[in-house]
Amino acid sequence: MIDANMSLRSDPVFEEDTEVALSAEELAERRRHARSMRVMRVARLAALDTEGFGMVRDVSPGGMMIDANFDLDIGQTVSVALLDDQELTGTVAWKDGNMLGIQFVEEIPVDEILAKPSVKPDGKRVRHPRFAVQKEVELKLDTTSTDAVLHDISQRGAKLKCRARLRVHSNLLLRAEGQRPVGGTVKWRAGDMIGVEFHRLLTVDELEQWLSFNL
Repeated sequence: MIDANMSLRSDPVFEEDTEVALSAEELAERRRHARSMRVMRVARLAALDTEGFGMVRDVSPGGMMIDANFDLDIGQTVSVALLDDQELTGTVAWKDGNMLGIQFVEEIPVDEILAKPSVKPDGKRVRHPRFAVQKEVELKLDTTSTDAVLHDISQRGAKLKCRARLRVHSNLLLRAEGQRPVGGTVKWRAGDMIGVEFHRLLTVDELEQWLSFNL
């Protein structure tokens, strides 16, 4: 006698039949979701001559879901950088408002891509993705201040054009109207260009604010 409370769906034979009935595309999609990882990572997106800010929400070997702040068309080729010199190439597979689905040209090793090494194999430091910007700022030192133009910025540092001859290892405060000041140290100088390393990591909201007002 069959128990009236028994569900046929609990029978492993029926589960196996259901799996076999799935198409190859459905099975591939199920495996892709099983291997996906939810993340919150800042990324630099580049397409044609356009560069923008994005927040990666989900990563799998075959693609990413990204909350992007600039418009891209379905089918458009885009490069995604989670680190400054680590670019992944893909195409826009779908879009829903600011959310984009990026399909990679080739599958990626997710764990390796999401790793955050501090030093590369050649001994150079790994850098956060940098974003081009043109913004007038003020550099405040101990007893004086000087004007400068911000040329690019990341969560960890910035490159600026500054006519004042600031010494390497000088500490300063980077300020701009409407922005929370951030302290940093001059790490290098080349002509009138300087590189500044911040004393703290910028929050995602701060980085977006620094990128939102260009000259």
